[in-house]
Amino acid sequence: MFRLTTLMFAAAMLAQPAQAGVVYSWKQVQASSTMPVGLNLEMVFSDKAVASGRVALDFVNDCYGGAPCYDPQDSLLSLRYWFEQRDGSGAVREYNLIQFGHREQPRYFGDHISMDISFLDGGMVGGSIRANDGNSNFDMLGADGIFSLLRTDSDEGNPCGLMYPDACGGELGQLRETGRVADVPEPATPLIAGLGLLAAWFARRRRA
Repeated sequence: MFRLTTLMFAAAMLAQPAQAGVVYSWKQVQASSTMPVGLNLEMVFSDKAVASGRVALDFVNDCYGGAPCYDPQDSLLSLRYWFEQRDGSGAVREYNLIQFGHREQPRYFGDHISMDISFLDGGMVGGSIRANDGNSNFDMLGADGIFSLLRTDSDEGNPCGLMYPDACGGELGQLRETGRVADVPEPATPLIAGLGLLAAWFARRRRA
């Protein structure tokens, strides 16, 4: 009984409230002659962050460099950046992908994200955003709701990679609110589920 009570208490302590979020997506306003088409950027911010009117972050999510492993902030729930293009077979693929998730391990060596943005009227965003995952990176600056992609590159071959002849940049666009996401479960959820199964096993073993 003591073991069962301890496990259930641990699960309760690990339980974290889920977070709802607001989605902001890139919408091209003017293409650039020095970079390919197909740019995408999608970010999800917590309701609390959007309500505050501003988010200023500068953190490294580096699970390979020791503690702290996960970012301490809870404003930016996710960030996805990529070029969507067709490969030689005609299949649509995502290139130069940066995929950050709140309290998730980085895909590569570490996620360095720096931003100072304001949420504007009409569901738009202004400010500065930088992201680097050790494989791909981008840097953009916005004013009055219009962002300029200052530079983007990648260790991949194409697009905007080592094989691309020119420095990629110059595209103009907006970051607009495009939807909402339901509650985003906290990372503790799988562990809680595992503890629940273990507690059930103990209980069944005790009755046997």
